[in-house]
Amino acid sequence: MSNKHDANVRKSTLVNFQIGLIASLLFSYLMFEVYTAVPVVNQPPPITIDDGETHVWDGRFTEFQEPEEKMIAEKQSKPVVDPQEFEIVKNDATLTAIDEEFKSEPTESAPIDPSTIVDVEPVEEPESYPFTKIEWVPIFPGCEKLATNKERAICFSEKVGRIVSKKFNTGLGEKYGLTGLQRIYTQFDVDQNGIITNIQVRAPHPKLEKEAKRVIGLFPQMTPGKQRDQNVTVKYQLPIVFKIQD
Repeated sequence: MSNKHDANVRKSTLVNFQIGLIASLLFSYLMFEVYTAVPVVNQPPPITIDDGETHVWDGRFTEFQEPEEKMIAEKQSKPVVDPQEFEIVKNDATLTAIDEEFKSEPTESAPIDPSTIVDVEPVEEPESYPFTKIEWVPIFPGCEKLATNKERAICFSEKVGRIVSKKFNTGLGEKYGLTGLQRIYTQFDVDQNGIITNIQVRAPHPKLEKEAKRVIGLFPQMTPGKQRDQNVTVKYQLPIVFKIQD
């Protein structure tokens, strides 16, 4: 009986020891958590001001000064001119020399010598006007319905360029041994009747000059340009540029 009692006592003592050990470990763990935890503080976000400029104070103060009063210039009025001294005439006085008082003498002028008169020569109008300076440009067929001079000028250039691009034989350059970019400078007049005249061409090869004259000769008759409501001759410059592929 005593052996069994001793065994129970030893067993309960071991259990109590284990329980105490576990309790001590838990207490120690809790104490470490309490004293070693990092407090979390919710801080508002920093305030930023972006005004595009950074001002650094240099430590100097500026003494405030009262603004100076502006002097307002007074407008000086012109002095009153004293009237001339007049002779006082009594109301009942009579004039005895009226003819002398109101005498009108003709002014003498030097005679005009007819030989000194110079005739003013009339201003001669130019024979032709440049296309960019004319009051009313020639009207190419198909551009009659356009209202302004600028619109008609653009239409004129477009119509001319379209004919050149279709009719000009660019194969002549390659045929005569030309290579690269070719520039042909042409100029012609649209006379007072709207007909193309005075065609002038400068090209790298005579055959190209001849071809340019042929194409310009294909332009139709136009409505002539006007300057001061008069039909005039208008000069037009037309550059022709094309490239011969190698």
